[in-house]
Order: sequence, then C-alpha cells, then structure tokens
Amino acid sequence: MNVSGFTDSTPPGRRIAHAFALAAAAVCVLFVTACSTPREYPRTEAGVRQLLQDFADGYIEDTDSVGIVVGAILPDDSSLIAVSGRSDVLDPSKELSPDTIFPIGSLTKNMVFEMAGELERTGQVDFDTPLKDCSGLGLPPEYDSVTVRDLLLHRSGLPRESYTLTELWPVISAEIWDSNVYENFCTREGLIETLSNSECRSAVSHPRSRYSNLGYGLLGLALESITGETVPELMEHTVIRPWGLRDTSFGPPEGKEDRIAGTHSGDIPFFWFRGRHVRSHYLGEGLRTAGGVWSSASDQMICLRKYRERFLSMDREKPFDGPTGETEVYYNYYLVDSPGGHRCLIRYGMTFGVASFFGIDLDTRTAILILRNNCDWPDSVGMDLLERLEQVIPDAESWGADSEDVAAAAS
Repeated sequence: MNVSGFTDSTPPGRRIAHAFALAAAAVCVLFVTACSTPREYPRTEAGVRQLLQDFADGYIEDTDSVGIVVGAILPDDSSLIAVSGRSDVLDPSKELSPDTIFPIGSLTKNMVFEMAGELERTGQVDFDTPLKDCSGLGLPPEYDSVTVRDLLLHRSGLPRESYTLTELWPVISAEIWDSNVYENFCTREGLIETLSNSECRSAVSHPRSRYSNLGYGLLGLALESITGETVPELMEHTVIRPWGLRDTSFGPPEGKEDRIAGTHSGDIPFFWFRGRHVRSHYLGEGLRTAGGVWSSASDQMICLRKYRERFLSMDREKPFDGPTGETEVYYNYYLVDSPGGHRCLIRYGMTFGVASFFGIDLDTRTAILILRNNCDWPDSVGMDLLERLEQVIPDAESWGADSEDVAAAAS
C-alpha cells in the first residue's frame, strides 16, 4: 500500500547501491572532519611532549623528509626533545637521536656573537677597532673605517653573498652536479678576493643595516687578527668549554662519524629528488664564522637556554619594540609577529642538505629548536610549531594550570 500516494519504482539493486554511496559519503565526511579538526593537547608537560612528537612525525609523513629533531624550553624552564625519521638514507644503522650531529648553518652566528661578546668583556677585543688596524687582511681602502661592531651587528653594508656574473657558475653547478655552492669564497683567499670586487667595495662605501654572510666571514678573520688565535681556539675557550658543550666544533668532529647525520635534498637543490643524499657543504676558513659549526640538538638546547635567559632579561626593559620582520637584525635574530600576535625572535639556518631554526616567544617565554637533515625553507616550519605551541601555552602565567581552571579564570 502506498500511503503517500506515490509509487517507488526504483529497482531494489539501485536502492542498495544508493545506500552504499550514502554510507561511503558519510564516512568521507567524518574522515575529513576528523582530519581537519586540530588535536587539543592538555596544558601540561605531557601535552607539549605529545605535541612535539606529533609535530615531528607529521613533518616526516607529510613531506616525505628524512629526519627531524625538535626541542622546546617551557615557561617553567623544563625542556623536551622529540625525534622522528632517520639519520642517513645511505646508512640505516645510524640512529637519529638528540645526540646526532648536524651542520647547523647560520645558527653558528649566534655562537660567534657570544664568543665575540666574551672576548670584549675580557678585554681581548675592542668592538670599535677599525679593520685598518687588523693586520694581514689585505683589504681595499674602502674597508678601513669598517669596525668589528659593524660586522657583528650586520651594519657594514656588505651583501648577504656576492654573486656577480662570473661567480654564478658555482651556484648552477651545485644545483646540477652537487658541487660546493660556496666554492668561490669559502677559503680565506677566496673571501678576500670576493670582498675586493666592485660590488662589495661599493657596498661598504655606503654602509647600512643588511644581513651578511660575507660580513660574518670577515668578522672571523678580524677576530683572529686581533687576538692572534684561530676561530676554533677562540670558540673553544669562550663558549664550548664554559657552557659544557660536548659535540660542537667547526666542521665535522673527528671520531664521531657514527653520530653525524647524512645531508639530503629537500626544497633545495631544486633539481634533485627529495630525500636524496647530497654532499655536505663544509664552509672553510673564509666563511666558517658565518655557518660552519656542527653540533647536536643536546648541545644546541644548552645554547638556546643561554640565549633565552638573556633575551627574557632584556625584554623586561622593552628593547624589542622596533621594526619587525627582516628589516632589522637583533643580535642575529629577527623580530616577527606570530599568527596569534606574539612577539617572537627567530633565527634560521640552511645549507645544502640541512635546515635549522631557533625561535623564542617573548610573551610566553617558550623557546624552540628544530634540526633537519633535509634542505627545506626553515622559517615556515619553525613558525608553524610556534603557532601550535601558542594553543597549548597562550601565556606564561597560565602554564601548568588545568584547562578548566584557565577557562574559569578567563570568565
């Protein structure tokens, strides 16, 4: 009997097919909803620990990368480290751990900044020393008035690197054949020759604030000239030994080959398959102070704690109210705003095969470290983690409180 007055003429087989289609659509909707809903983590150390592990695992799964080590220092000064992936695609027996040793790229500059500061505090270096008083450099006269302070604070006017038409070949060659992209100026002689070209001479004649790898390479040569010691010797007695670092050195450490991470392609080199092994671009005497340190996450967490303590002490006097973004360099960091409006100091590093990141959230007193053995743009991944941590640690005062207590206090 047709109660509605309509006759259902749909064949039974088609009705069954429709039912299966509707059920499949419902499952898809539930799956998409589950995937798009961010996971909530409790505002506890255990919650952050799980967040870090999920972040590391997700990075490896979503990007098909090789390995990542993630660390965080929480508002109460406790620290956590998560690891995911592999150390080296060519050697599966190598374990990825907090003690795996990576080239850390431009995070080197933070250590060099601390090294120079200690040399100045102990009277071994005067930051206002002009380069004309540094013997043995052999620079053109345009450099005479440039000071150690100018180089230290990226105010010499020198470009990031110098790639004239005759110097572009190493870049092209590195992309295609995996040669050393820094070939022209990673030696002492090569750096001086590069600094003597017309582009660099014109730049220092009109100094301005400008982030520069060339400037930090020259800073190392100037410090060696003033002190009579090599940069590795200076770093050893000013930072490495006093801070208790065990696995940090300029260049790959000898005798620890089993803990050195392999280096792999990612976003860069552009013409290589992702995750393929690429050569590690060791920076020689010319640029080692710009990015030549190798270190472990365990050691870099010690460094990050030192930097964080200093910056948080400084922030009580509000020194970070100036321009944000990459228009001004603060002690080798950039001041940026997170998506949630937090003030963050970030520092990133990258050479062929690796990427590294420091981030300090001045508003929550949280700091993070990321080391990866893929060459990917480091800042986007680091800012993503800072944003996720904001959901668990929205402010320093609520850290450690139960979520219900926080909600009650807010109401």
